[in-house]
Amino acid sequence: MLTESVMLAKVSKEPGMTKLINHYLVNDSWHLVDLPGYGFAKTAGKEDREKWLSFTKDYFISRDHLVHVLLLVDASLPPQQVDLDCADWLAECEVPFAIAFTKLDNVKRSTKKVKATPPARNIADFKRALSAKWERLPWCFETSSKTGTGKSQLLGYIASLRQLHVANVPT
Repeated sequence: MLTESVMLAKVSKEPGMTKLINHYLVNDSWHLVDLPGYGFAKTAGKEDREKWLSFTKDYFISRDHLVHVLLLVDASLPPQQVDLDCADWLAECEVPFAIAFTKLDNVKRSTKKVKATPPARNIADFKRALSAKWERLPWCFETSSKTGTGKSQLLGYIASLRQLHVANVPT
């Protein structure tokens, strides 16, 4: 969505496509880094899952040049505990982050057991869950890779982070 290059990252209906850290050089000046997410954690064995969790946490804490983390949350699903836990952990460790709600245009189908909720309600429920514990929410963006919704806002936010980082880097 951000780069308009469909060849840049693999996308699949099955979770767990990203199995390695992928570094993307943007405008020959900064890197966008894609880490394996929960999809990988769900498809990996217990030992690999533990290594992934330890590695990911270490990556966020030990990166001197880490400017910001975008926590991607699937808005087509009700709030997932793993997403809430991740947001809590990032906040507790003082890792700067924003939340990008994805799949804004994707409404899951209801089944006999589960009634689907619209993305807007899922987002509101997610924010409400965080607000119960936090004084202030991080920046949140509502996005869709299909329609481009939220793209300009998210790119503007990333650009402002980049400008702030460049202005504060010692020369």
